[in-house]
Amino acid sequence: MNGKKGDDPILDIMHWKIPRFSPSADAMIAEIVHLGGRDELTRTFNLFQPPPIRQFEEALKELRDRIRKDRKERGWEL
Repeated sequence: MNGKKGDDPILDIMHWKIPRFSPSADAMIAEIVHLGGRDELTRTFNLFQPPPIRQFEEALKELRDRIRKDRKERGWEL
């Protein structure tokens, strides 16, 4: 595992268990990563300068729901 605490928001949430944004945003980020959407997450957002938290949470929810739907359609057991 490369990186120290504070180097990468995703590692902070997933590995170090450090709160980064809000409980809801952190949980959705973890779920997106578990669904295999880490690359899409990092392409979609600058996690070092995210939008305002309410806007960020709504965009994360849309991304998570879209990835979840895609995985279900591909036959993943969720």
